[in-house]
Amino acid sequence: MKILNFIILIFIFFISSVKADLNENIISEIKKGGKLIFIRHAYAPGGGDPVNFNINDCDTQRNLSENGRIQSKNIGDFFKKNQISFDKVYSSEWCRCKETASIAFEKFETKKFSQFIF
Repeated sequence: MKILNFIILIFIFFISSVKADLNENIISEIKKGGKLIFIRHAYAPGGGDPVNFNINDCDTQRNLSENGRIQSKNIGDFFKKNQISFDKVYSSEWCRCKETASIAFEKFETKKFSQFIF
């Protein structure tokens, strides 16, 4: 939940008219390329997955809510509105992550990031 709050704060920060000059500087830096932008996933109520979840079965996982789908669309709209291009979008194999990527960016590649968790 803390990471979601952090992501929401970042997007509030980006769209705040009070900080428009700073936002333009950040957007300008992102547009230069060579950056890694990490977005975990949009809003998926709850915490963690059930003990018996199956990575290949979305019905057993915690998934995006309707608000999460709206957030995903807003993320994609932000990139389009600001003409921020990117080379690749990667998603983990969790359904909420793939759905976020699909709604926000349409084209994405699924990667197995779980091998990096210790």
